[in-house]
Amino acid sequence: MPTIQLTDQLGLDVNIQTDILSSLSKYAANLTKLSLKDLNLKSLADLTLANPSITSLHTGLSLDEPVNIGSGGVTLQLDAGLSGIMDVYVPPVSGGSLFADDTYGETIPVGPSERYVSIGLCATAGPDICATFNQLTFGFQPGATVTLTNHRKFETQPVAPTILEAVETTVAGFSIPGGLDDLRALPADSIVTMEGRGAIAFSVSANLLAAANPLATLQLPSPLPALDVSAGGSVVVAANCSVSLDYQLRIRKLDAGHVSLGFYRKRGSETTVSVNPSAGISAGTSSTDLFSSIISAVSKSAAADPNGLKSLGLPDDQTQAMVAAVNNAAQRKLQLSVLASLTGSDSLSAAFLYEFDLAGLDAVGSAALTDALHGDLTGLTGDALPAGVQMVRSIATDLQKTGMTWKVNLLGIYNYISTAELLRQGTVLFEPVTGDLVITDKATAQQVAASTINFGADPDKLRHVLANSFFITAVYRGSQSVVSAPEIECSHSYFELRESTSADDMRTDLTTATALGLLDAAAPGILPAGVNDFGKTMIYAETSYGDNLAPALFLNGADPKQQSEYQSAGREAIRLLVRPDAADAYRLRGVSDDQLWSQMCDAGPFNFAPLFPDLPPEQVQIIASDYSVIVWWADAMSACASRVAAMRTLMAANPDPESPQFLVLRGDLAKKLASVASNSVEQFGQPWGLVAMDRVSGCQAAAKVQIAGSRFALIRSRQGALTAAAVS
Repeated sequence: MPTIQLTDQLGLDVNIQTDILSSLSKYAANLTKLSLKDLNLKSLADLTLANPSITSLHTGLSLDEPVNIGSGGVTLQLDAGLSGIMDVYVPPVSGGSLFADDTYGETIPVGPSERYVSIGLCATAGPDICATFNQLTFGFQPGATVTLTNHRKFETQPVAPTILEAVETTVAGFSIPGGLDDLRALPADSIVTMEGRGAIAFSVSANLLAAANPLATLQLPSPLPALDVSAGGSVVVAANCSVSLDYQLRIRKLDAGHVSLGFYRKRGSETTVSVNPSAGISAGTSSTDLFSSIISAVSKSAAADPNGLKSLGLPDDQTQAMVAAVNNAAQRKLQLSVLASLTGSDSLSAAFLYEFDLAGLDAVGSAALTDALHGDLTGLTGDALPAGVQMVRSIATDLQKTGMTWKVNLLGIYNYISTAELLRQGTVLFEPVTGDLVITDKATAQQVAASTINFGADPDKLRHVLANSFFITAVYRGSQSVVSAPEIECSHSYFELRESTSADDMRTDLTTATALGLLDAAAPGILPAGVNDFGKTMIYAETSYGDNLAPALFLNGADPKQQSEYQSAGREAIRLLVRPDAADAYRLRGVSDDQLWSQMCDAGPFNFAPLFPDLPPEQVQIIASDYSVIVWWADAMSACASRVAAMRTLMAANPDPESPQFLVLRGDLAKKLASVASNSVEQFGQPWGLVAMDRVSGCQAAAKVQIAGSRFALIRSRQGALTAAAVS
């Protein structure tokens, strides 16, 4: 059998005979010599692993010549020189952990009488690592740096081996997990890890919770019939996914016949998700089935079958455009769902973890395990697992259980009443940042359509339109001009996609969650340490109001809220959103000091310079902008509040929404709303608008903040007043 010479540059020279099934003899026949770089192993050779003077050992491993590892092609290439490490882990008296949980998560506990000897080889993924003819294909990309480490467990009771014996045993049985035979040859309690950048493929069936967001326009029909919209339902969407990331493939021999295999994402590393369009995105068998499923989920009368779409009598090109928009939206939703599961701030577990009964595997299970070693988990993420396989954790399964909200914005639905009619006379677009859907009249669709994205909406234009539509809807619902089922809510949302997100940008995004009371500002360890560029990142924030809560935006009991109360809420929103340690902390001065605010109101926004003599003109201008936004919003809200109060007073005396008096008041309200909409400011569609409205409602709205990025993700939410009351 082949031997490997082990030296330490200080006199140690031993020949280690490899095991009969050693992976080194199978895949790395020209690895014949290893040199310990900075350790005098000869002087320690006869000490046992139980010796109290041995607290830990660490040294580099050098090779005299390059080594190719492979079977049928070059999988890994070891360079001459320093290309590995050797460690001896000795736990504290109370026990310890083999891995640091802040890198790949899920540590391996090590008892006081246990020791681990680790041999690691640092290699470069070769050109044939992805070749189908090569037995050793692990999912890593060519050129990636791959660290292959064997961790061998030893007991110090009843008899502890010597350090040299433990090292020799670990080298002799070094495993490269190329297939079932290699896994069977692993000794119990040993661990093999492979770390590098690559891709993992799997199938996913996600539970998307469709939620209708009915939004009114300025003009309402008269009489106003009942709205044909439901709160929403579940839509299960299936597709094939591929994830590119830095990961650790961790194989652990549980006992003589069982092995676990897990994929762990490196925390803080860049992660990208692609949904395979060639496989299609389906909720059934028909190309229009997904469209019908989502429409039936938010409509009380839409048919949940392909004929439901055909019955609209639409031209084929319009139908195809609608189907394409829904498919693109579903693809984006799946991307975000998978990304959030992988990069979540509280996700330190394996993305995928399975246990295999090596004796119980049939041909299907054996093939699935072999594919998993190659980075393809498709055979383990379907509806049923093969014999001999047990799933411990899978983000694919978690997605189906937990679900993700798929918002369907119905712009102008009160003018069409039914979703089917809005579809017949309107357009379907998808919002490319969040994957939410927009079903709207053609005129609005032309206003918000993206020029560079097929079937997509321009995020900036749509954000402004949605904010205005929410304002209009909230006023009408508060005034009882429109009444919906109790479970129907209207949503105020903010969304943005950054191609590059700095650490400061990310901290600013987190303030939106803290401002809505969803995150403790002092919570430690939310962001991964040492990451300065968080890459491509989406932030989505939302507050939702039902008919029971909409009046709280405008009324204190039966009385309209005053301008001063709105100004206080607007100032508070800025205090919550501007970080004291941020570069724009000077904005806090005007909104935090009541006396200074009063002076600002007396002076007007063009005369603030004397009030802030120590600030440069550009900063004074930004403070003036904050002031103008707050005053605009307070004026608009208080003007609408007085009209809302008048309409509700009339309804209490004469509950006829078609009475001449009510229609006159509603017409006056529509004129005021038209003026507000024509003069609305961009900041109302920003987080400030969300937080200001939330503060003035008493923070009773349902709220959610989602951050989904290539290096970090977070989801936080709270129940609204209606939901909380129902639960209690």
